[in-house]
Amino acid sequence: MVKKIIISYFNNLAAIIHNNKIEEILVINQNYQVNDIYIGTVQKIFSSINAAFIKLGKYGKSGFIHLSDSKSLKRSRYINHITDILSINQVILVQVIKEPTGNKGPRLTANIHLHGKYLILMPFCNTISVSHKIYDDNERKYLYSLSILIKPEMMGLLVKPSAEGITEKVILQDLDYLKKQWYFIEKLVITQSSPMLIYKDEDLIKRVIRDFYEKSIKKIIIDSENGLKLLYYYLSKWQCISPIAYTKLQLYDKSECILEQFNIKKTIKEVLKPKVKLLSGGYIFIENYEALTVIDVNSGSFNKSDNSKETILRTNFYAAIEIAYQLRIRNINGVIIIDFIDMRSQRDQLQLLEHFNRLLKLDHAKPQIVQLSELGLVELTRRRRGQSLQEIFGNLNIKKSKFRFFFNHQFSLNINNNNSQKHILAYKNIRSLFFNKKFSKNILLEYKFFYAFVYLYSKYFISIDDINTIHLFNPKANYIIPLVFYLSFIKY
Repeated sequence: MVKKIIISYFNNLAAIIHNNKIEEILVINQNYQVNDIYIGTVQKIFSSINAAFIKLGKYGKSGFIHLSDSKSLKRSRYINHITDILSINQVILVQVIKEPTGNKGPRLTANIHLHGKYLILMPFCNTISVSHKIYDDNERKYLYSLSILIKPEMMGLLVKPSAEGITEKVILQDLDYLKKQWYFIEKLVITQSSPMLIYKDEDLIKRVIRDFYEKSIKKIIIDSENGLKLLYYYLSKWQCISPIAYTKLQLYDKSECILEQFNIKKTIKEVLKPKVKLLSGGYIFIENYEALTVIDVNSGSFNKSDNSKETILRTNFYAAIEIAYQLRIRNINGVIIIDFIDMRSQRDQLQLLEHFNRLLKLDHAKPQIVQLSELGLVELTRRRRGQSLQEIFGNLNIKKSKFRFFFNHQFSLNINNNNSQKHILAYKNIRSLFFNKKFSKNILLEYKFFYAFVYLYSKYFISIDDINTIHLFNPKANYIIPLVFYLSFIKY
């Protein structure tokens, strides 16, 4: 089956689909994201734990930085106390390596990394590394030798797995882009002294192509013409492993929302529920806490086999398959405790662990099974790759709330007023038009319009015609003109 990427440009959301099953969901969050770079000031220092809190802006949470993440600030390798390198109100350049969770702020590092498609530039680290995922010894030697020749002075390079088989010209272009990015950041740091955001990795299409595109992707579907142009630009710029001729780019222009068409919206609703049913008839419960995630396996109605030992083993096998999938789709991070159904046989326990370990190898976040405890609990860790879906959407009430995504065709909204009912024509950019206004109803209508002397006119619109109806014209730019003026330019 075809592996494809679905991109909803207007909702800042992308999904990877394989065998008609959603494997991963990427959501761009507007707040602190991994790889964001800030100018910060030291707010508090805790010498007892060798850590400090960094103020990142006038508002928002303060970030946390540990001595181990401040190597670039050390003047000597023998510095073991954070007070030797940081002081109150000191200005410091930091990067987010872990997004905030619950009441905790983002985790920060002073070791800046700039990510490209094929290289990672490390301005404060004078080393060269080649990814362990490149297994060919000749290719590793070639990329290491090339890195020595092109490495900027007093900077470090990390060669990513996607660089395998790529020409020198393309790798050099990627390096030039990262160097320009760093020089721009340097200029900002020199001119600014107050806490502020100076670099944000917020381009959805750029991140999808850089981090998720690979040669197995055969189709990319997007719901925006501008997004399609950007897609083609990045694929051409990086001359990706899979030539553009073998990757079909498709513009989605149907009336139904792209998230509905490919069941992405339905999947998000499902993964926010704690209970997940298994094909065998059993089920698992997933509970998220601030420190860890607990997964409990139950046999439920699965009793097809007369042998209880076989029933337990099969249920655990089905549960392992589903748990490996749920870890990816929910993007569950950190410490995870799994309570499988108790098995007395050590042979069955080892069989289950081997089966589960093979499934986890398919996960890019590299989950590691720590141990099977004496209580029969499987303990594992999973590397953090952004916020989980629970952290992003977890404050919604699944039973009562309705997920509101923007459709890629015009729709209309009603505002109920005590005096009369006003009809408003709205488009995809309704948020930019009406800012934070909340509308009570969402009804599909062919055509609706304003009447004059509406309160919104005086607040948001410039042109008002007392006689003629006001219509929205060129919704992308939010121009508003009287009907008579508009009709004068129409050719019959």
